[in-house]
Amino acid sequence: MVGTQAIDASSSSMMERLLWAMDDLEIELPSWGFVNTGTRFRVWQQAGVPRSVDEKIDDAGTVHRYTGIAKSVALHIPWDKVDDYAALGDHIESRGLRVGGINSNTFQDADYMLGSLCHPSAEVRTKAVAAIIECCRIAATMEAPAVKVWLGDGTNYPGQDDLRHRRHRLVEGLGAIYAELPEHARMLVEYKIFEPALYSTDVQDWGQALAVCRRVGSAPWSAWTPATTRWASTSSRSWPCSSRRASWAPSTSTTRSTATTT
Repeated sequence: MVGTQAIDASSSSMMERLLWAMDDLEIELPSWGFVNTGTRFRVWQQAGVPRSVDEKIDDAGTVHRYTGIAKSVALHIPWDKVDDYAALGDHIESRGLRVGGINSNTFQDADYMLGSLCHPSAEVRTKAVAAIIECCRIAATMEAPAVKVWLGDGTNYPGQDDLRHRRHRLVEGLGAIYAELPEHARMLVEYKIFEPALYSTDVQDWGQALAVCRRVGSAPWSAWTPATTRWASTSSRSWPCSSRRASWAPSTSTTRSTATTT
C-alpha cells in the first residue's frame, strides 16, 4: 500500500511538472503548412486546400481552437503577399491569432541560381536585399516580431565562386537589411545542415550563423538541427537584450520559451 502511494505521489509530481512545462507552450504555425504537400520530388494535389492567405489563416485559427497552443501564424512573402496588410492583420486577430515571423523568399527565382545575398552579380544581390527589406516593411505594418531569412546560397563545385568574397557579400547584404528592420522586430537567420548546395553552403552551421550574426547584430535561428533546437525555440523574453541591437547571447534563465516550427 505504501509503495502504491509512493508511485501515485511520484506520478502526480511528474504530471505537475509536465503541466508546468506545457503551460506557456506556444507553437507558431507556418502558413505554408496548409497548402498542398508532398515530398521534395512531388507535390500532391489535395482537396480542401486553402485558395488564399485568408483561408490559410482560417485553417490556422481552427488548429488553435482545437489545441489552444497554436497562437501565432508565420507568413511567407511572396506566397502570402496581399495589397492590404493591415486588413490581413485584422483577419488574423479575428481568428484569435497573432502574426508571427515574416519569412522572406530569395531562393525561388531563376536569378538566384548562384545565390541571392552572396550572388556574384551586384544586380541580383540588390534584388535579394530589396525582397527582404520588403519583408521588413511588412513586419513594420503588421507589428510582426521577426523577419526570418533563409538563404539557398552556396556553390555546387569547386571554383564556381570565391568563398571569401561570398562571405563578405553576405555580411554586407544582411547589414543593409538589418538597418531597415523595425525597432520592435528581430532578424532571424536560419540554416539547414547539408542543404541546399552540394559543395559549399554560405550559412552551413551554427558557427557560421553565429559569426555572421555577430557582425550585423541579429539573432541566429536554426532549423532541422537537434543539437540547436533550443536556440530555435527561444522567445524574445529569454533574450537578455535591452534592445534589438544589443548582444544576442541567450539567457541562462529558466524562462519558458515559445516554440517555432518550420
